[in-house]
Formats: sequence, C-alpha cells, structure tokens
Amino acid sequence: MAYSNEFLSDFTPVFKAILKEKKITMERLELMIIDEEPDGGSIFEPADVGDVLNQLGQELNALTIYTDRPEYFEEFVREMFDENGLVVTVFSKREMKQADRLKNSKAFKTQKLILDFEWEGECCYSQIGRGKGYIPIHKKPWKVAENLDIIVPFGYNTVIVKNMQMTRRKPVYDRFEEAFYRNE
Repeated sequence: MAYSNEFLSDFTPVFKAILKEKKITMERLELMIIDEEPDGGSIFEPADVGDVLNQLGQELNALTIYTDRPEYFEEFVREMFDENGLVVTVFSKREMKQADRLKNSKAFKTQKLILDFEWEGECCYSQIGRGKGYIPIHKKPWKVAENLDIIVPFGYNTVIVKNMQMTRRKPVYDRFEEAFYRNE
C-alpha cells in the first residue's frame, strides 16, 4: 500500500531532525536513494524525488541513486558536480545488490541512510541488517502527532521529529501535558 507524503515539499528540516535524532552527521552521511517507478506513482504529488534532491543536494558529501530512469537525473548530476564538486553515483535498480558489495569499504567510515521513494513493492528491511538506516517515503504513512510533531517510519521503528518552527518559539505540549501542568 502506498501513501502520499505531504512533508516532501519542505523536507530539509525533517531530514535534519531525523539525522539529529539518529546521531548521524552530515560529514559522515552517505545518502542512498531508491528512485520511484518510471511510470510515475506520483503524478498528482506536489513534490517528488527530484524536488527532495534539489533541497538536500547542497549539503551532501556522498550520494548514490538507484533508478530505472537515469536520464531523469542527468541534469541534477551535472549540476551537483559543477556547483559542489559532488560526484553522484547512479546505478540501475538491478545492480543494487552488486553495488552494495563493492561499496563496503572500511577506508572511510560512513553512516548509510536509504530513502526509498518507490510506491510499490516491499520495504527493503534487509538493508537494516547491514548497518544502514532505511526510511520508506511512500510505503508507510508519516503521521502528524497531536502536538504537531512528525512520526516517521525508520526501519522497523519510528522516529518522532519535533516541529522545528514551534519548538523555537515556546514549548509545545500535547493535551495530556497541558492537563498535568494546569493542575499544579
């Protein structure tokens, strides 16, 4: 089952909060993207994988894209190399397992995070056992909690991402916390 993801149009604060919660630094992050299907499950979505990559591309040090439509990413790959010196590696989805074996290098310790943009198919939980973080973008629902936090599926677990705008102004309590503090 696939779910629309309303958080993709402003993904940068959510992504940074996920990294902070999981204690992953941008310097050591190796982001891996599993592209959505070529026939497009997202024709009515306001943001897609390209929009997310444009938001995150300026800060990345390592990026690998697994796709069945490499021509879609040609301009992005060229732009990232010209502007940031980032060499983006693009593989077909069939080569994902083979490329995974080749990239297990101990020379540069990276923390791998996979963003899965596919609409159909199974979640790639086998990647978690290899020391990678796995976030299904459309395969599991992302929910807004009662106090405007975001509940993000992260592998088998969930990560609660605090709402960045609300936490800067004042503490935000849900109704149980409000009832507790009102009775003091």
